[in-house]
Amino acid sequence: MTDRSPLLDPLGWPRWLARDAERRRLVEPEALSSIEQSVRDFPAAAFTAGLLPIPLPVERVEKLPRGEVRDTADGVRIRFRAQNTPGETRGWVLGNGLVIGMNQATMRPIHVPVARGDSAALRLDGVVVRALISGWEPYPPPVEVELEQNRSVPTDEYLRRVLAGRGRP
Repeated sequence: MTDRSPLLDPLGWPRWLARDAERRRLVEPEALSSIEQSVRDFPAAAFTAGLLPIPLPVERVEKLPRGEVRDTADGVRIRFRAQNTPGETRGWVLGNGLVIGMNQATMRPIHVPVARGDSAALRLDGVVVRALISGWEPYPPPVEVELEQNRSVPTDEYLRRVLAGRGRP
């Protein structure tokens, strides 16, 4: 059920949040309060449906030994290894731009740069990153969840689908 790929896309989050800010201007206040209520109700409903929260990951870096430092084809110097570790915040990763914490609020990752200059880190899955997840913070619930690039679903409907499909929207 849990797709961690949205968590590890530091460039995706600002894009999703900017699109949501635009959508938020067009939505009635009643719809916003309905979305907020569905987010508050989600943790209890998820437990009832058997969907358990996971520890939301934070990343740490370790310096590579001198012999493993290398440059990528596009000139980025890999000097660090990024590793996911379970964070103290627990929640459900539900889609692009939608992570709900046990505190009944939507959460977003706090990204910090790997290092100064042109250094980057290599994740265990082989992805080169310039920013790491250092923690999680609440933010207003998104109006819609993006399923694909040109298709989105209202958040309250998306949450109903997740619960009805026991984790598969």
